[in-house]
Formats: sequence, C-alpha cells, structure tokens
Amino acid sequence: MSRIEDKQYDTLWIIVKSLYRASLLGFALLTLSLPIVFMTDQISPLHNAIIPMDRLTYNAMTFRVLVDMKILVFIFLLLPAIGLHWTLRKEHPKPKMSGSS
Repeated sequence: MSRIEDKQYDTLWIIVKSLYRASLLGFALLTLSLPIVFMTDQISPLHNAIIPMDRLTYNAMTFRVLVDMKILVFIFLLLPAIGLHWTLRKEHPKPKMSGSS
C-alpha cells in the first residue's frame, strides 16, 4: 500500500474508535439517566412547577426521551462503528504470523 492509502486507512480506524467511544458514552449517559425513571414521584412535581402537565403526559414524555436517546445511540453511533469495523477488517485482514514449528 502507498502512504496515502495507509493514512486514509488510519483515519478510518480513528473514526471507528471514536464511534465506539461515543456509543460507550451514550450508553453511560443512558445508564446515568435511569434514576429519572425510578424517581418519577420525586421529579414530577419539580418538573410540574416549571412546565405544568399531567402525570400521564410526564411519564410518556420521560419514557419517549429515553427511548429516542437509545435509538439514536444505536443507529447513529454503534451500528456505523460496527459496519466500518467489519468492512475495514474484511478489506485489510491482519497478516498471518509465520511460526517456526
């Protein structure tokens, strides 16, 4: 391979690594937001003081936001990372080590 191809290949691997890290951070953010789901009785009055809404609407909005975040992390971060990783491994497999047996 030429130097330009090597540089492009390295750039693609940097993109793959950053997509994996971003998806990991996205899942960490989702995990950290789980207390909101379990503490709806305590958080709902605080939210209701700012924006008045009934309890069913608040619950639906909370779950919808969490579902949308999960979908966005999967579709825009994790799936492209897996697809690029798979393609790069298929295009440039690791060289086989020649052992002395």
